[in-house]
Amino acid sequence: MGETAGKLKDIWRTLGPRGQLGVAASALLVIITLFFLFQMAGKASYTTLTSGLQASESAQIAKALDAAGIKYQLKSGGTEINVLSGTESKARLALASKNLPNGGHVGFELFDKKSLGQTDFQQQVQYQRALEGEIARTIEQIQGVTAADVQLVIPNDALFLADQTKATASVLVRGGSNLDASTIAGIAHLVSSAVKGLNSDSVTLTDETGTMLWPRSGSGAGGVSATAKLEAQQRYASQLSSQINAMLISTLGVNKAQVRIHADLNADESTLDKVTYAKTGTPLTTKTDLETLKAAGTATTPVSGTAANLPSYATGSGANGNSNYNHKIESTDFGVDKTVSHTVVAPGSVNKLDVALMVDASVPADQVASLQKSVAAMAGVTPARGDTLAVTTLTFAAPPKAAAPASSGLPIPPAMLGLLKWVGVLLGSAIFLFLLRKNLKRREGEGVAIEPTWLREIERSVPVGALESGGGVNPLEIAVDPAGERRQQMKSEVQEIVRNNPEQIALQISQWMREG
Repeated sequence: MGETAGKLKDIWRTLGPRGQLGVAASALLVIITLFFLFQMAGKASYTTLTSGLQASESAQIAKALDAAGIKYQLKSGGTEINVLSGTESKARLALASKNLPNGGHVGFELFDKKSLGQTDFQQQVQYQRALEGEIARTIEQIQGVTAADVQLVIPNDALFLADQTKATASVLVRGGSNLDASTIAGIAHLVSSAVKGLNSDSVTLTDETGTMLWPRSGSGAGGVSATAKLEAQQRYASQLSSQINAMLISTLGVNKAQVRIHADLNADESTLDKVTYAKTGTPLTTKTDLETLKAAGTATTPVSGTAANLPSYATGSGANGNSNYNHKIESTDFGVDKTVSHTVVAPGSVNKLDVALMVDASVPADQVASLQKSVAAMAGVTPARGDTLAVTTLTFAAPPKAAAPASSGLPIPPAMLGLLKWVGVLLGSAIFLFLLRKNLKRREGEGVAIEPTWLREIERSVPVGALESGGGVNPLEIAVDPAGERRQQMKSEVQEIVRNNPEQIALQISQWMREG
């Protein structure tokens, strides 16, 4: 151990002031780097548990996490909560046991705790609060809705029907400007179906800007507004155009053909009543009437008068004469086959389609004709309905070259962050040791001063004045041998003297210091 310390001291002396300063600065830089790396490695890593919270909801979640002993951080002004990495599952279980997050609403858990002495009014208010909270939670589960607030007006039962008032509801939907007409109608019917005696026309929906989303004009009369009709036409045309453009890209390639469609839809709901009669009648009843009369004849003497003057065939009299009478009547009642149909025609039928097909000039003419037939078939173009299909051939503009996106770095998973910190610590230490070893190797190759003769001949302490007056060898008479072998030999001899006579050298140096 002593020899190692001695060697280090010798190396340190041979570095010189400039080298010593560089080594000290490098060591200080490495120590500072290691300190910051250890600080980062020892710092806890947090993961986002939930975001987009309200202030009241954040307070409830923080209270639940404190009760569960889970470390957390509030971010983004209290709307985001981060928990310690590795405790996400435990935190979710703790929040689920408290029915959190609940959007800041209270539901039917209000009735989990029973209290004595509640009045009917208090129970009614709690029921209304719970119902509003449950409806708001349900609305917030709809895609596109960030938050919802529900206010209900539930009238009391009246004795007479004429005195009964209607239930109403007002709903504030955050993010409602991004919802389509069908989703808004679904929210209105969802609210009306959850409240007794509430009609969908009595539900008022607004977004965060105050724009009324429901009821729409014409929604109660079986029709739709002009805005709803325009949205339906745009959705239909966009969906049909996307399907046709996908077919064109798969067959011709990118930027070879484009389709644009304008659709005119019938947005009116109508009722169709139709009566149809058959061409031939259908027999319903048949009636037959048959009358028969039979009589046996005898010899009679006609009396004088008209009958005696008539022939016997006219009177039917005569010897052994018979009388037979038959009368048959048949009647049939026929009915007409009639069909009565009542059909409600839903809105959305196509009145007219206008299709524009643009083809690049590089596409051959025979392919253009084939594409025209295919597009007409896919779009459902019907000339009898007044549909049009316009085909145009032109040269498409070359698409602009997209700039290469700047590299933003790969996201580092939280699980690997601690490992990367330790890797950085080890890498920094290795770089420091490498630079230190390289510097020492370079110093070893530098020249070393020749050992003075007076240093080898020291047997006792000699004053500096004696050396300067010639009592010994002048220490300034130092020659440097340029040969490499000589330098190595002198270095070895100096080290040998230092190891063999350390006390004498220390004594001589102390003597010089006292005299100086």
